Amino acid sequence: MTARARSSRADLDPKIQVVRELAPEYGAHLLAADGMFTALAAATGPEYWAADGVHPTPAGHAALASAWLRLVE
Repeated sequence: MTARARSSRADLDPKIQVVRELAPEYGAHLLAADGMFTALAAATGPEYWAADGVHPTPAGHAALASAWLRLVE
């Protein structure tokens, strides 16, 4: 993992944890997109899903939409 990626994770991971804690408290559906994108990136490389490592590409948006629909069905 690059220094930039480690820095990004250091900022992002606590935020993810707060969302995971708050979702059940508020009865919200939680789509674990971080884990989903990690698994997808392992198969194809992360650039296909989020070219800049943060913002989804069209394929990333399609994966999010599909996962959301499965979650709320």
